[in-house]
Amino acid sequence: MRRAPGFTLIELLVALAVLAVIAALSFRGLSSVLDAEAHVREEARRWSEANLLLAQLREDVSSALGGRGLALGSDAEAQLVLERFGDLPGMPPRRVGYRLREGAVEYLLWPSIPMAGAQPPSAHVVLRGVAELRFTALREDGDWTAVWPPAASLPRAVAVELVLARGERVTRLYPVK
Repeated sequence: MRRAPGFTLIELLVALAVLAVIAALSFRGLSSVLDAEAHVREEARRWSEANLLLAQLREDVSSALGGRGLALGSDAEAQLVLERFGDLPGMPPRRVGYRLREGAVEYLLWPSIPMAGAQPPSAHVVLRGVAELRFTALREDGDWTAVWPPAASLPRAVAVELVLARGERVTRLYPVK
């Protein structure tokens, strides 16, 4: 007796079982790849935001005005306050600041440059997930200080230490003069 051409029911069931196992493994692999991509994208976004903050800080410190141009650790509203040149030629100087509040670094903008009787600054969150933010200034004698009086001349450099909530530590040194 001859067998009819085709597959038996057992052969089809074995083939389906093998395909089901391959599909399950492929799904788990694809899921892992998508999770890794989402993690990498989130990390890239966080570091991009940190980089933007540090770039803005570099721009502000390098544009600080002499005289009453920089106050460090002495202002109740901010950890770093400085007066900087305007954003474009011919624009008036700006007063800006940085502070850490509730795990977020805020960029402060005052509506006018005069220190006395000035309105409170507008605060803009530039980086979330920050555990610590510290500024220090390099004095002319080479010592570092956490407080810089606003009436003093500009320091030689400003250092910023940023500790993210996950424990990453970023330190940058910005020359002033």
